[in-house]
Amino acid sequence: MKLYKATGEKIFKETEAENNPPESYIKLKLGLILPSITDVAIFEGKAGVDYPRVPCRMATAVVSEDRDEYGLKLGAKVILNPYIDIDGDTESGYAPPRLYGIHEDGFLRDFISVPIDNIVPFPENVREEEGVFTDIVAIALKTIKSLKVKKGDYVAIIGGSVLNLIIAQLALYYQAIPILITSDEKYLELAKSSGVYYAVNEGEENVSQRVRNVTGGRMADHTVIQALSGVSPNYLYTITAEGGTSVIVSMHTAYTPKMECNISEIAAKNLIVTGVTHAREEFSAAINLLAQKILKFDGFIDKTVPLKDVQSLFEELSAEGASHTVAAIKV
Repeated sequence: MKLYKATGEKIFKETEAENNPPESYIKLKLGLILPSITDVAIFEGKAGVDYPRVPCRMATAVVSEDRDEYGLKLGAKVILNPYIDIDGDTESGYAPPRLYGIHEDGFLRDFISVPIDNIVPFPENVREEEGVFTDIVAIALKTIKSLKVKKGDYVAIIGGSVLNLIIAQLALYYQAIPILITSDEKYLELAKSSGVYYAVNEGEENVSQRVRNVTGGRMADHTVIQALSGVSPNYLYTITAEGGTSVIVSMHTAYTPKMECNISEIAAKNLIVTGVTHAREEFSAAINLLAQKILKFDGFIDKTVPLKDVQSLFEELSAEGASHTVAAIKV
């Protein structure tokens, strides 16, 4: 059982698993693993985790043994729920829930044993390349719900990323009008192919003027900004309508790039600004969305590499930017 521990110095240490899990745990062979921006930050030594740490919280797997008491058969495909202590106390102030890959060693390995509560059987019509995005779908869903989006609302979404593409698609599902804003041509094209009509290239257009034109002068009712390097938080108040709502979204508080803006402008426009960094409570709903096939994932994954190539892959993601290149690891 191989696992890859990040040392915090852009090096993975390949080791063998040493712990003996409880008999109630389910042994799984990992299937497809999806590194996130947070995982790359862990590799780089920029994340607030205890090192060494096995990263990666998004993965699919295959059951390695018959477990009749749980209705699981050898070879059954499952989605891994990364949230630890799912049935535990959630009233813990502002502390986020515990996660595999951050608070405990994650899924960058070939085999793992987890409690039954962390296993979700694959819906029949969901592909592995879709199921691996479940937690991102959950975060996107929590983001949309926090905005209280209504039919006909304009939702400006800033930053090129898979998370923002899914948020834009969910805005369409809720009959709102998304406006994706990025200078990344890849995500502008993916947005259009996903049915997002308004995709604004901030490198070539005056964003405020374009949003004003699209909305008939009213500006965006809601604004979503993913905490990414290079994304301007000034859009929070420059393109949001008076009294509008905004969400700053991130994959986790273990790594959130520093963002600075003039908060007096936010106050002057009476904006409501919230943050979303996890979505344990929406994970089951995300599974249902996948099963309904309302989201498109075509073209999201740029490349797939074998587990043995994780060192070179993470070096590449670190150099190019994990939000631009989306890679999967096949075990």
